[in-house]
Amino acid sequence: MDDYLIAARVVHYASTISLAGLFAFLCLVAAPDASERLRRRLSLLGWASLLLALVSGLGWLLVLAARLSGQPLDAVLPQGVVTLVLTRTRFGEVWLARFVLATLLALCLFARQRWRARVLEWAGLALAGGILGSLAWAGHGGATPGRPGELHLGADILHLLAAGAWLGSLIPLALLLAEARRIGDPDWAALARRAVRRFSVLAAASVAILFAAGLVNTWFLAGTVPALIGTLYGRLLLAKVAIFATMVTFGAVNLLRMGPRLAPAAAGRPALWAAAIGHLRRNALIEAALGLIVLAIVGLLGILPPGLHTEPGWPLPFRLELGALAAPFETVLAIVAALALACAVAGVALAAAGHYRAMMMAGAGLVLFLGVGAIIVRPAVEPAYPTSFYAPVEPYAAASVVHGARLYAENCALCHGADGRGDGPAAAALTVHPADLTAPHLFAHTEGDLFWWVSNGRAHGVMPGFAAVMSPAERWDVINFVRARAAGVLSGQIGPTVSTAATAAIPDFAFESEGGQQHTLDGVLKTGPALLALFGRPPSAARLAQLAAAPPEIAGGLRVLAIDLAPIPTPSTTSARAPGDAEQPAPLVGVSADVAAALSLFRAGNQGETDLLLDRAGNLRARWTGSSPGGLPGAAAIAAAALQAARFPAAPVSHAGHAG
Repeated sequence: MDDYLIAARVVHYASTISLAGLFAFLCLVAAPDASERLRRRLSLLGWASLLLALVSGLGWLLVLAARLSGQPLDAVLPQGVVTLVLTRTRFGEVWLARFVLATLLALCLFARQRWRARVLEWAGLALAGGILGSLAWAGHGGATPGRPGELHLGADILHLLAAGAWLGSLIPLALLLAEARRIGDPDWAALARRAVRRFSVLAAASVAILFAAGLVNTWFLAGTVPALIGTLYGRLLLAKVAIFATMVTFGAVNLLRMGPRLAPAAAGRPALWAAAIGHLRRNALIEAALGLIVLAIVGLLGILPPGLHTEPGWPLPFRLELGALAAPFETVLAIVAALALACAVAGVALAAAGHYRAMMMAGAGLVLFLGVGAIIVRPAVEPAYPTSFYAPVEPYAAASVVHGARLYAENCALCHGADGRGDGPAAAALTVHPADLTAPHLFAHTEGDLFWWVSNGRAHGVMPGFAAVMSPAERWDVINFVRARAAGVLSGQIGPTVSTAATAAIPDFAFESEGGQQHTLDGVLKTGPALLALFGRPPSAARLAQLAAAPPEIAGGLRVLAIDLAPIPTPSTTSARAPGDAEQPAPLVGVSADVAAALSLFRAGNQGETDLLLDRAGNLRARWTGSSPGGLPGAAAIAAAALQAARFPAAPVSHAGHAG
């Protein structure tokens, strides 16, 4: 079924691009009515493209209906599935509108055979552009929600229209050049010269739009290096870009080398002029053939999940951790990369123009800048594994952390120790000492690195792999626990002054507020920073009232969550009162035993109160205990610190893949 869908998509894209390109050629490049033979050929191209568009569009509709219904392909029409798709889905609505446009375009093609009015060509361009541009609603751009979806959809429409203007005009241009070479009189020489010049302008504008819109589409669908080189979608996208660059190179040869040979002075040298026409026509056909390969890739990409929604398997033994570079070196690296790109573009342009000596100089500059860049990034080179850029399937949340703690005790504590410091009962007998899993260096590794080690082992077999012992979800639970415990140890180094250095995030958790309403920490952080007041014994009413006195409207949207960890509150005891209190103040919330156990990793000592100030990304920015300078914060101190924490940005949208 997928093969039929890919074939239908490829033929439909090719035919609709051909239609749009034909009318773009007639309106913007040349209207060669001087030759009846050429006019018939262009008319035949238009009718053939329209027929293929209708047939392939119907095939696309039938295959999609069969996939949605689970019915065989020959059963979707008799059972009325196609009617349901046409009337009950956005895809069907778009297809109906496109069929109306195709009908009007057929009338336009028929009328143009009888009357050679320019208005019919411009009407055909508008209709063909509508048929082509509306394909965006059948792709990934039409599925992106919200305001970002509008940007994605707009970029998709521009991408399609630019492809139609450039790729679709190549065959009409080749037909015109062949006719000009066959006739060979001065009038046709001038017509060919004008057509090539106008086509070059149209192609340059189209390439610029394709490049800009392609960047937007790539950001939405494969916006990270791992997604580009670590997924089938990304690698096909890179192949598409490489072919696109090759097509641009052929276009540059036409513009910089072959085009000047059509100058009026060349008309007196028929052999040179005919050779230039032949080269231009051949290159146009090569560009069209490469464009067809690009469309084949597009047909395949349309049935694959985008790179950002796919598990990226990293193919290289190293990765670049550019965050390890000092700021000045990052700036220098950006400049060197820009210069290397400029040398590469200049080299291609000079080669296309036939200036080979200057091309060699640009190539030498490219090698030089690549060498300098390699020296700069050397300190940022880190070992990598196939799973280095996996995203956890288990969210970093209290339930996962607690489950991971149990699994850690059963499988890891023997070597790494109950506290994770590498001092387990079996550690002394090992040839390689187990790693300290509470040290800050743990956060220098990605979650995917840890997943690889937990799954496959390390240190030449000293640490065994647990892929046969724990499921992928359980291995992620262990990793979440190890990272949470290390974050809890690291939090002890954070003082009462708001820190600009982000530490590891606090795990998400659910809680119940006054009135029985359910919330999560992530939901709270969407509105502003949060203060977690963790109590080792029931808090006093006076302290709760003091915490409640930091109004959110003057504290950057701060939400105070007071949590009694001993005894453990449960969602059903949210309104429990501290001894001697008549009414429970609002900051006290109820949490489950699992949440209390996870948050205990971040509490200092076994008694007293620990206050954690989190920014909107969930990072710990300040920490107070009874032994902190100045003691526990009052309402004014909390409000002042919260205003500083509110200035830090919220968590960015994740562009990581999803491990399964």
